[in-house]
Amino acid sequence: MAENMNFAITVDDGSRRVPILNMDGEEIGAFRFHPTDIGIIDRYNRMAEQFDAITEPLEGLNLAEEGAMDLDDPRLVEALGEAEKRLYDAVNRLFGSEDAAGAFFGTMHPFSPVSGEFYATQVLQKVGQFIGAQFDTETRAMSKRAKKYLK
Repeated sequence: MAENMNFAITVDDGSRRVPILNMDGEEIGAFRFHPTDIGIIDRYNRMAEQFDAITEPLEGLNLAEEGAMDLDDPRLVEALGEAEKRLYDAVNRLFGSEDAAGAFFGTMHPFSPVSGEFYATQVLQKVGQFIGAQFDTETRAMSKRAKKYLK
């Protein structure tokens, strides 16, 4: 028996497509975000606490200066690969997606130096600010609706 591809249930899960822009306003990626997901704050905090474990493979390697990385060094290449895998897993877990990390790091390696810090560090700081702002907006809207019905 053939499945009817038109047979589906559509629900509003609250998810939104969020573009990721560079400093010139150009879209470099996009991800799906659920601003009402009450678990995302806990997942973000857990990821932030685990950042040292994520970057552990990079300890003792010279990554501090732009141009100082010897990408012919197999130790460095292996360490970068392991740290990248750990970061991708953490970011994908954060957003409950198999490809969220690719949206953020598809155009630049997460451990590339930018303005004296890892690109990933800048991204994760912005993600934290974004999550906090979106969650505040949603909880204020929910509170406003609740007050209306409780009067």
